[in-house]
Amino acid sequence: MFLLNVCGFQARLEAAHALWVGVIGIFFCLLTTPIDPLPYTFPYPLPRLEGPLEKNSILQKAERWFDGQIFGPESFTVDENGTLLTGTADGKILQIDIRRKSAVLVVRTGLDSPECGSPEMEPLCGRPKGMKFGPDGKLYVVDSYKGLLRVNIQNKSFEILVANSEGSEGVPFKFLNSLDIDGNGIVYFTDPSDKWQRRDFRYAVLENRAAGRLMRYDPRNGLCSTVLSGLYLANGVSLSRDGTHILVNEMSVARIRRYYLTGEKAGTSDIFIDNLPGYPDNIKPNSRGNLYVGMGSVRFQGSSPIGSFLDIIGPYPKIKQIIAAITPLKAYNAFMPKHALCVEIDSSGKIVSSLHDPGAKKIGAVSEVFEFNNTFFIGHFQSPYLGVLNGSIMAGNGE
Repeated sequence: MFLLNVCGFQARLEAAHALWVGVIGIFFCLLTTPIDPLPYTFPYPLPRLEGPLEKNSILQKAERWFDGQIFGPESFTVDENGTLLTGTADGKILQIDIRRKSAVLVVRTGLDSPECGSPEMEPLCGRPKGMKFGPDGKLYVVDSYKGLLRVNIQNKSFEILVANSEGSEGVPFKFLNSLDIDGNGIVYFTDPSDKWQRRDFRYAVLENRAAGRLMRYDPRNGLCSTVLSGLYLANGVSLSRDGTHILVNEMSVARIRRYYLTGEKAGTSDIFIDNLPGYPDNIKPNSRGNLYVGMGSVRFQGSSPIGSFLDIIGPYPKIKQIIAAITPLKAYNAFMPKHALCVEIDSSGKIVSSLHDPGAKKIGAVSEVFEFNNTFFIGHFQSPYLGVLNGSIMAGNGE
């Protein structure tokens, strides 16, 4: 009996010790966590893959150009000669001859080093993202670390119009992401976070604070101002064809916001579409008068055996803090379902079609689908290739 009592006491002592170790561990995680999240509840239920979202394998028919030769071609534009341009994760802006399938360097936005392309080197090497030609014929680019740039293609040089350190209205830029330009040359561009750099974007997603901004730059007087703040990870932007409003992807909350530029609602915003089947990255107009929205990752019924990870942990800041404290940044990809997706949205905010790669067999994920001359260029910030889909394949699938 004495032995049983001793064993019972020892078991209780060990259990108490394990409990205290767990409590101390959790307390330590909360003290050392890099994020300070607020609770957020996503719309429910998750979207179903039916109707215009019905699963297909269109993206699996894409080709991979420059496979293993470039890294992270995310956003695209074309010049007057039909030459494609993109920025890569190692700080390069490239010209791509579509006919010859060849690429040449225009300029680097930062250091030229064989180590460029790693997260550690990004601030030095630069990371060019959104880009478009303005009415002046110059290429405008947002670099996540350098600022808003204007590139002279002919002499392979660039100037910084607004540096990250300068920012807008006294608030420096942290992570410039996307841009669009109106007919007068006004540049609208986004900064997803006032705290996190691009290389730490996973923390920004997990923290999920409304700290993103939409800015406006006027090249006629060099003035930069904040148009809209309080955005959740402000990402892709697209001006409406009539110039009455601009759409901004709020990536971390799976929705798109509309900001009115003219009319009775000028200066106000509303939700254009909510509860998307993924987290919207870039947004580009297509030849049908609609918009292609790339999903950086997906959230739909059946996308994961446990459900959408961010939906599940959204209301629980402490759980997020513990996850951020114990999970290396590179490990967050494990939470991403293997399914590439782009949705087509009409001018009323309705999904009318979708492009899929179930299992991510050919296209790992989609940041942007850019249409030019009946060819669709598919980019993602982590892809080591450029995805290319011929328009005839789209037509053959009812697109």
